[in-house]
Amino acid sequence: MASSNSAAMTDLVRALDDDTREQVQLLRDTIGSLDVDLTEHIKWNAPSYMLDGEDRITMNLRNKQGLVKLVLHMGATRPEDRKGAPVLLADEGIVEWASDIRGFVTFADLADVRAKEAGLRRVLSSWLAIDHRAPE
Repeated sequence: MASSNSAAMTDLVRALDDDTREQVQLLRDTIGSLDVDLTEHIKWNAPSYMLDGEDRITMNLRNKQGLVKLVLHMGATRPEDRKGAPVLLADEGIVEWASDIRGFVTFADLADVRAKEAGLRRVLSSWLAIDHRAPE
């Protein structure tokens, strides 16, 4: 996995509180272990992962619940249908869908990240295999 600015990412992660930092690092390791050519960068003041120049996975670390979330999305090249069925149906029961192409995986704490890790690997691999471009 390539990183667009590893020093900035190191600083961002280092500045997190201990619990959040541990969750983020485990998620970064999990995402980095996928057999996909991702580029890690900072988006929304959090780690984000691009595939073929499009953001596909972004962490949400600044939400009202104070929880770590992964946002699965398809960048800006594919129209979003908020009432449509998710493009990924085999979501291991861990994805909360906001539209056909945007969903969230929420983690309560480090133990929850570990408990969801195997299913998350399968979900992310399947998610990244979906063509992010608009269907013709």
